[in-house]
Amino acid sequence: MDRAVAVIGAGTIGGAIIRGLLRAGGGYRVVATARSSSTVERLRGLGVEATTDNVEAVREADLVILTVKPYVVADVLREVAAELEGKPLVSLAAAVSTGYIASRAPKAKVIRGMTNINVEVNEGFTTLSAGPNCDQAARSAAEELFRRLGTVEWVDERYMDALTALSGSAPAFIAEVIDALALGGIAAGLPRDLAYRATLMAMMGTSRNLLETGRPPHQVRDMVLTPAGTTIRGVMVLQGNGLKRTLMEAVLEATRRAKEMRDEMGLS
Repeated sequence: MDRAVAVIGAGTIGGAIIRGLLRAGGGYRVVATARSSSTVERLRGLGVEATTDNVEAVREADLVILTVKPYVVADVLREVAAELEGKPLVSLAAAVSTGYIASRAPKAKVIRGMTNINVEVNEGFTTLSAGPNCDQAARSAAEELFRRLGTVEWVDERYMDALTALSGSAPAFIAEVIDALALGGIAAGLPRDLAYRATLMAMMGTSRNLLETGRPPHQVRDMVLTPAGTTIRGVMVLQGNGLKRTLMEAVLEATRRAKEMRDEMGLS
């Protein structure tokens, strides 16, 4: 029998998880919730059960994934806490600690997670941290589900703000880099489709190269460089305009924002 998973607050990331599970095929019966009836209908159009009733969804679930915005976590947990007893609860709400969640759902098996929209194509990178009452069965249930959506790692919770900034936000940062490279190709005379295709394939191939060979990025860069060649001219411009510093600061700023959110909303 398929296991029931409730996706509470199926917006951008919740919807990506649902589409990834459907793409992976079989094993799970998905019950999704959303606030608006139009979103519920759109979710039903994907072929999953959907409702505006969080309590009903949690009651039927074997595992619950919380994908709501941080500022509504307390309200949602207050609503469904009684139905969470003994169930794994994976919260993907940015900046919200396991301690905060456990204080409002004390009988749930709490796990804090961070993933990204690439779960939609089963290429997500999901990090999980076990919280109060989380036993091995709960860990296994959460890991098994997210392994269908990509790569999973268990980490210390102290890394979660930085992972929110890096893993969670990285698709946006990388998309900006891809867009810039492709626009450069267009400026150099390439047709738009060809420019984007060349950029995306280079990005994908470079990632696979680094993952499979274990080379550090600077080694791949140096393999491409030749004296007085085209690549070193381009790298000179990137370095001169502070590309690395800009990207590093983007990650640090996003990390700071996660901490600010926790302080502003009392989510510790």
